[in-house]
Amino acid sequence: MPADPDISLASKLELLLRRAVGRTGKRPSVRALEKASAATPGGKPAMTHQVINDYINGEKTDPKSSQTLGLARAFDAPVAFFLPGYNGLTSLEVYERQTDAREALRLIHDLGDEGAAELLEAARAIRRQHGKADTNIPEVPELPPMVEPPRPGRRRRLSFTEAADRAVSDLEGL
Repeated sequence: MPADPDISLASKLELLLRRAVGRTGKRPSVRALEKASAATPGGKPAMTHQVINDYINGEKTDPKSSQTLGLARAFDAPVAFFLPGYNGLTSLEVYERQTDAREALRLIHDLGDEGAAELLEAARAIRRQHGKADTNIPEVPELPPMVEPPRPGRRRRLSFTEAADRAVSDLEGL
């Protein structure tokens, strides 16, 4: 198991929500995530929107295996990312989505540290060949700070003093 410090499930979900905002420009609703958690389009969701909300808010922290699969489908992320200790979103996505990467790891399985070092050096050479000099790729992709537009709704209730001050300023035209 990786030696990285553990990131809570709620933090991982918040990161994935921020990534969804970066892709689509808006935060997905929990009802949309509920629908996306189904094994088949239009099928029965893996969990209710309330359960998803509880995981996002950190009220629940230990999903069942069926719920973990549902979260992976809903957030379009590798299943292993939701397990404790597995924080490397970038590596897990490469491993899950690229069969050649899995094959490369299988090929060095019995070669030990020397084989892993040779594979690493070859990967760095390929990156240089493609004009990608930075070999320090973050385990979790850098995301821009999330700025949500203000939500329409009722204004907060003012205290008596605040309401009086506002009334005075409105009457005086300030």
